[in-house]
Amino acid sequence: MKVVYFDKDIPRILATKAAAKMAKSLLFTGINPVKYKKNLPNTPLPAQDWVRVRNIACGLCGTDVSFFTATTGTDSALEPIPGTKHTYLGHENVGVVTEIGEEVTEFKLGDRVAIRAYMSGCDTKGLKERCHYCEAGDYNFCLNYGTPSPYGELVTGAGWSDSFIYPARGLARIYDELTDEQAVMLEPSCVSVHSVLCAPPKKSEKILVMGAGSIGLGIVQAIKIVEPDCELYIMERVKSKQDFALRLGADHVLEGDPYAATAKATGGSQVFVGMRGNKYFFGGFDRIYDCIGGDWSNHTAVRLLRARGTLVKIGHHMRAVRFDETPIWWQELKIVGVDAHGMEEWLGRRLYTFDLVQEWIRDGIYSVEGFVTHYFKLDDYKAALKLALENPPDVVKIAIDCQ
Repeated sequence: MKVVYFDKDIPRILATKAAAKMAKSLLFTGINPVKYKKNLPNTPLPAQDWVRVRNIACGLCGTDVSFFTATTGTDSALEPIPGTKHTYLGHENVGVVTEIGEEVTEFKLGDRVAIRAYMSGCDTKGLKERCHYCEAGDYNFCLNYGTPSPYGELVTGAGWSDSFIYPARGLARIYDELTDEQAVMLEPSCVSVHSVLCAPPKKSEKILVMGAGSIGLGIVQAIKIVEPDCELYIMERVKSKQDFALRLGADHVLEGDPYAATAKATGGSQVFVGMRGNKYFFGGFDRIYDCIGGDWSNHTAVRLLRARGTLVKIGHHMRAVRFDETPIWWQELKIVGVDAHGMEEWLGRRLYTFDLVQEWIRDGIYSVEGFVTHYFKLDDYKAALKLALENPPDVVKIAIDCQ
């Protein structure tokens, strides 16, 4: 069994944090808590409701980069929650079921599957008594996040493994009509669609999407699917990604100074400039989907919204951020957080995001063509992470070939 994992080794984590700031080359040395084992024995299925999956491919996500650079802060709400010694990387996968426990009814040998529930919870630990959130399909709100697995510390693997074991109810079946490359884009597409359905756009709204990576590009599509009659702007520095967003449905690129450009686009007031370049104006977008995260994007986004506008928070860095909260109370803004995916209400139906998005891809409503721009073999995972950190203009989605 080949497995890439994060080792909860505090000295290594601290050294990696320092390296990420001062000498990035050190990230690719032995100090990094992200490790790769090539010859671990396969773990037997711990219960009859688990399956074994042979991975085909898996995307590289910002979360994987966060583990590699150890960016999770000690001030994050995640920090006090008990965790396991090892966290297995990769959750944007497509694989084939090769072994099934006797209690599994939703899959058969040879089915293609993807990891649906990735964060620690009832459906990833194999807890028999599920909390009410997991029972309802909203697995990311699990009340048992800090509860130990009844099976102890198993070597399970995940998306960045040649194979892995998993509770069956934490997986989603891949539709036959989807190619493997489309299936690799399924999980990030679910994040995009869920983000829009958490705070759906309204008719005639002026909307800004900040960032045109794979999530932002998916959000552009989802906005226009949910409400075609809106005016959609994209904030993105890379020209090729601007053009990609325009092909997917964006109406405009927000160019130049974001304050002046937003005031012009939305009919806002003049831009007032104070000390140290501090800027503010009145007016702004009805709705902003922030796919960047961090200090600058939080600080900027709340200043580009109109009074009682809505900020949808998708981008994050798993640490506390610092920004001016004045516009939130002054302009009575609404902030909507997004955590991956779960269950959706769409056209009178209640279904998993994974099923809704597969339907949209299958039916030609939502496209993932051209999103996967680079492939690396599992043995070359460090090269994939190096490219992700460099983030040249031609990168949209990096995928790992696990075969």
